[in-house]
Formats: sequence, structure tokens, C-alpha cells
Amino acid sequence: MIDKSDNWAPPKDTALAPKITKEEREALDKAPLATLRATPDSLAARLLMGELAKRYPRPQAAKGKAYAREKTLVDYANAVGAFVADLLAAIEADRSEGWLRCSLKKEAYTGQYVKWRMFDAARQAFTEAGLVEHMPGYPGTYQFENPGPMVGKLTRYRATSALLAACEAHGVTPENVRQCFRFEEVMPSELVQLTSPSVKTPKTEKAQRLRAQVAELNTFFAEHALTHPVIKHLGWVRIFHHATNLQTYKWNKGGRLYSYPQNAACYQHHDGATRLEMRIDGEDVVEIDISSSYLTIFYAWCDQQLDTEVDAYSGILGPTDLDRQVAKFWINASFGNGNLLTRWSKDFTKDFRGRLARKGMSPDAFDTKAYPMSLIKERALQRHPLLARWGQEIRGRVRGWADLMFVESEVIIATMVDLMAKGVPSMPVHDSLIVPASKETLAVDTLSHQFRAKTGVLPKLTVRRPWDF
Repeated sequence: MIDKSDNWAPPKDTALAPKITKEEREALDKAPLATLRATPDSLAARLLMGELAKRYPRPQAAKGKAYAREKTLVDYANAVGAFVADLLAAIEADRSEGWLRCSLKKEAYTGQYVKWRMFDAARQAFTEAGLVEHMPGYPGTYQFENPGPMVGKLTRYRATSALLAACEAHGVTPENVRQCFRFEEVMPSELVQLTSPSVKTPKTEKAQRLRAQVAELNTFFAEHALTHPVIKHLGWVRIFHHATNLQTYKWNKGGRLYSYPQNAACYQHHDGATRLEMRIDGEDVVEIDISSSYLTIFYAWCDQQLDTEVDAYSGILGPTDLDRQVAKFWINASFGNGNLLTRWSKDFTKDFRGRLARKGMSPDAFDTKAYPMSLIKERALQRHPLLARWGQEIRGRVRGWADLMFVESEVIIATMVDLMAKGVPSMPVHDSLIVPASKETLAVDTLSHQFRAKTGVLPKLTVRRPWDF
């Protein structure tokens, strides 16, 4: 199945709009696309898909014959297995609460491992049997006297407890699905995507230049060997945001490179220690991080150089690492919010505690009452008075997180292109860059040069090496 960007945003037409909460919408928005390419790689997987195919057969058409279903049982079982594997993998990825998005366009299945007729039968049989729940999609209709969403949304499916129990009875679970099935990962057909809102990337000269640049980076890196027990990398996709008017869009919102596959094998989803276990052409790697990246760019917009001799977050609230993490979160979350934060919402609290857990710190050590927003704001502004300008006009217009991200992405990509010209492969992690250890000095100098070229100021760079862990 061909991948495509598809954010979940209910249409204005209430007849089409499903009633969902903000949290549910966020989960639906992160649903991965069903590839329907997984094949059984274990006896347990073969037995599971065979039993499910027989227990929940293809719905019989009014003029259909039973023998026809028997004749195509193998194809149907393959469709069942691929569907189940993708559903379990969506749970294992732990990004969309198990939701999976599926195209219901027949042409999307032309020439694919699973044909439309078989998938259509599997999804209907599973839905009727209560093995999956689904969130209906809707078509895009935006024309005269027929108002509606500009872009349609794919239908979402999620495994129910009944399906999970049936899988577990055969020893197949979300945790071991990639050992039970062999997944064929695929790159999206579109290397430059637009989200928030999600629209089809136009075939303009600018878009084509961006596609060509990403394609060149992908082709170059494919010439080098990346090794790791878990991590896989097929290529990058560059994603831009806020393209509300394609006629005037300047391609200057967002623009980060995202590695595919976007699942548990994605290096950008792993922590720093795991990434440093990778090898490029058999060589150790180092990761060069732009410290306080957004804050440094913001200072540059205000024609100021952030002090690179000190930690931008330490000492704002106190001497502990937790104090530093709270200050860092408040500043960066304020950048993401568009205005300086004034209260700990449930979402912010949950997000911050999750970040603590990923850093190996106890989430329970954080108490919002010990860190009132009013105090954080006061102390942060004492240290960084320029932050009072966030949300106001800077250099003639109000800027937001997507503007910060674009500048950062331009720095990273320019560095990658420069290193590529010197024969050096590199891998971006948003505000950091991974390179072979022997190229550390060259990469540091190149990244510093490109940051200054794009912003007019110098960055503070830190290098993490495998032997540091």
C-alpha cells in the first residue's frame, strides 16, 4: 500500500465528524499506515492466520459459491495474517494507542501482496466478529455548493481484546510480532510532505527541488552500511507544516527530516545510548548536539548571542538536575505553545513526567505544587529577559515553533549536504547529528559554520561518544 500523510481532523460537516476527544484525535493522528506486506515467519504465525481465516471466513456474496471461498483460502489467510501483523505492530509501536490507518480505495491495492478483495473481506469479517473496532474515514469534498473537508481521512482500525486473546493463545503478541512475522518496510512515495493541515504536496519547482535534495541524501546514505541489532533506516522524508494556502506558501514552517520506518526500529525513537550502539561502515559513531537550539535561534532573531560558556537552563530554579529539567521544559514548551506558559495543564504535566522517565529519572519526583508556573516564569525571565518578547512581533512578524524548527532544519540539512560533498554520511536527530567517530572534528566545524551562516550567531555544541556511557 502506498504511504501518504494523513492527519486526523474531523470535518466541519457534523454529519461526517466522529465524536472524539482531543486525546483520541491525537492518537488517531499518529496512526501508522497499514502496509499489509507482513508474511508469517514462524509456525505460531501460520497456525494463527490459518485458524482465524477459517473461523472468520470471507462474507458470502448473494450469488457467491462456497467453493470459491475455499479456492482462495490461502490468499485470504495471507490477508488476515498481514492485517493482524500490522494491528499488533501498531500496538507495539506505542504511539497511536493501537490505531492503524487503512486505505479503502481499490486502486491502492493494485499490484500489492494483499489484493483489495481479500483485505475488504478480512476487515468486514473482523469488524462483524468484534475482533477490531474502527473509526470511519471520510472523503475530501471541497467544491462549489458542496462544502466539506479539503482532504479526506483514511479509516482507522484497532485490535480488540478478543483478537488479542486469540493471538496470545497462539503465542503471538505485540511484543513478539516482529519475531513471528517478517515485515517488509517501505518508503513513502512522497519525500516532501505537508501536515497541519495535511494536503497533497504540489508539483511546483520549489517542491521538486526539495524532493531532489532529500532523494540525493537518501541515495548517498544508502551507499553506506548501517548496522545495529534493532535499528533500521530506509531513508528520510522531510515534513513541513502550516500550508494553509499553497498559492502563497513559502516552505518555511517545520521541515525536519524523519527517518523511515516510523516504528520501533526507527533510530530517532531510541535514546542516545542506543543510537550510539550503531555503526556506520563498521565504525563507531558520535552524536553532536546543538545545545539550547531553539533558545539560541530565538536570541539570534532578537540580535543577541546566547552565552555559550554556560548552561542555558542550569541554576534558573535551583542546583538539582530536576530543577534544570523543569526550567528547560518550561522554556521549550513555551516555544511550542506560542506564548509563555502560565499553568501546568494535565497534558503538560503528563508530557514532562514522560520526559523524566525517558531520561531515567523518576516521574514521581516531580510535583507541580513545588514548581508553580508563576515562579518558573519569574526566574526564567530573570535569566533570559528576551523571552518576554515571545509571542510578539520579531523582525516584522510574530514567529512560532514551526519557524524555529525550520531554521534548525535548514542548519542540519545544510550540514548534511556539506558533509555529503566530502564523502561523509550523517544521520539527523532533529537538533543533533550522528557521524562516524573519525569525522567528529570535521562535523563539529561544519555544523558550527552552517549554524552561524543561517542565524548569524554561534551555537554551543556538545558531543556524546559511545565510551561516555
